[in-house]
Amino acid sequence: MIYWYAVAFILTSFYILLIAFFYGGLLLVMKRTKKESLIATNGNENAFSIIIAARNEGHFIKESLQTIINQNYNNKLFEIIIINDHSTDDTYNKIYEFIEENREYSIGCINLEYLENFINKKKAISIGISKAKYDYIILTDADCIRKNEWLSSINIFINKTNAKMVYAPVEFLAKNIFEEMQALEFAGLVGVGAAAMELKYPNMCSASNLIFEKKVFYEVGGYEDNKHIISGDDEFLMHKIFKKYPNQVKFLFNENAIVKTSANTSVNELTEQRKRWVSKATKYENRYITLILILTYYFNLSIIINLFLNWHLAATQLVLKFIIEGVFLFTILKLYNKKRLILLLPLAEIFHVFYIVIIGVLATFTSFKWKGRIHK
Repeated sequence: MIYWYAVAFILTSFYILLIAFFYGGLLLVMKRTKKESLIATNGNENAFSIIIAARNEGHFIKESLQTIINQNYNNKLFEIIIINDHSTDDTYNKIYEFIEENREYSIGCINLEYLENFINKKKAISIGISKAKYDYIILTDADCIRKNEWLSSINIFINKTNAKMVYAPVEFLAKNIFEEMQALEFAGLVGVGAAAMELKYPNMCSASNLIFEKKVFYEVGGYEDNKHIISGDDEFLMHKIFKKYPNQVKFLFNENAIVKTSANTSVNELTEQRKRWVSKATKYENRYITLILILTYYFNLSIIINLFLNWHLAATQLVLKFIIEGVFLFTILKLYNKKRLILLLPLAEIFHVFYIVIIGVLATFTSFKWKGRIHK
């Protein structure tokens, strides 16, 4: 038994130090942001190609596109390219309705229904990038909404930093406690991604709000060496660009740059999403990411085991996890002006421990469903 307690101690110490490390990185992001605010803006207006790969988003895509054309930005300096990825609902019709209603904007649609070889998101995005006419690519999703200063904040940041890739924040919209717990967790994931990027150990980002130079995409080979992996259209690309331009991959810490997307409305939706995210855990070139994921998994598993072996030890682990994550989450929640979500942390901690372990097992031994397609 003494050996097990030693293992539990090591796993707990690792996790506490890991979150403390990321907290330090998050503070560096905030410090850099303050310094950048003092830099004079040169006034250049960059042009952007906004690319959206859409599949079965007919219920919301027009509202999402409306938040793009509502931007306080020269409409001659951005285009929208929508790739209809074999939708089986009315997505295609809704796209063309929107195009006809807003002909003063540069909006195009590529329908993959007639291109049978294009059957996943990476391929859909790749063909969209090949058609883009501007220097900067913005990847976002068809279920996102944005503030009117979204493009302006991105433009200012690029002018000030000369970044080759920018990861901007994503927020989960929530209408009930279940969705608010997801919003709390996802805020933490965004914070970890931002911190790791600042510390030069990038691990995660989101294609819901990802900006990069078109020429850089081709310089690093795009998705060519990981096109067979269903997920990871964001993270694998980030790692490749970081490898070539380690000082020009940055997180944009600005509330105007946030895009908002709906949280999962059911446990089944949440499970399928997390299984998809976990499916790429062993595919990273940077093995430290896989190691972190594995050790984090076993830390949470150790808490569950200790509930049966020594509940005092399990309680100690939970309290330590609660404290270190609470400090980290409260800091990132300031960006979203959602500090009140920290009140859900006690409930979220218990849920988080069990779901991490369960999702890990399911992702290893079962397939996942994404946009009506089954993937293994």
